[in-house]
Amino acid sequence: MTDHVRPGEVFEIEPTSSGRHWHIPWWLLLAVAIAVTELTAHPAIGVAVFCLKFGLNDWRTAAWLCRTDPYPKRSHTIWWFLVGSGFLKIFLMSSIAFPILAGWWHVMTKQPVRHEVRMAMTIGLGGMFFSFVVNHIGLVLASRRHVRVWLNGKLHRFREGNVWPVLLSRPNRLRDILNGSALPAILAFTMGTIFLLVFAMQKMIRPAMISAVVVVVASLILLGHAISVKRIMARTSEECWGDLPELEREAEVEDSFA
Repeated sequence: MTDHVRPGEVFEIEPTSSGRHWHIPWWLLLAVAIAVTELTAHPAIGVAVFCLKFGLNDWRTAAWLCRTDPYPKRSHTIWWFLVGSGFLKIFLMSSIAFPILAGWWHVMTKQPVRHEVRMAMTIGLGGMFFSFVVNHIGLVLASRRHVRVWLNGKLHRFREGNVWPVLLSRPNRLRDILNGSALPAILAFTMGTIFLLVFAMQKMIRPAMISAVVVVVASLILLGHAISVKRIMARTSEECWGDLPELEREAEVEDSFA
């Protein structure tokens, strides 16, 4: 099998031991989550472990892509976005699921659950921050490597069928992934602005200055985010998943005229 594929040609990759389908069943994750809850005495952590299932699909596709794509520069760049997307799904789901479960538990048992809700929200915010860091590493790498990115859920079907090359249709979900991971910066900007106004009205100079710094830093991050996303967003699926050396030559020509 050669690395070069004619346009429009789709084939199934030869079966290999690394290409076997595997999955982690819900009942196994539930058992692990219960064990973690018993060991740590924090149900919120157990819920986060159970919600790993929501991110495993993205992680499996990221690993498959690195094994399959003949162009490591592309696969090793897109790997970051898939891993970041997986973390975002896990911690968003845990942040949504645990307060609901905690509310149901409080109604049934009348036991206080405020501490566990705070723990769940802390885990969720920490996970979103980690997703922000991972996705923005991918953002920087894609910009430096001139890799245009086109992602959506249909990529998982190519991994499940072990089929190459990837031929994705619309839409491109990259912006949704990156906007979701930018929630910590959006939250910092929003809360910083609120605190800045409150402290300024109360003439508390030092807290107001700290809040202003937070607002400025968050604004710069969001501005850089918007510019970088526009730069790496592929206009078509072929611009991302086509012949990468040819796309690199086009990028070099564009840069020479920039």
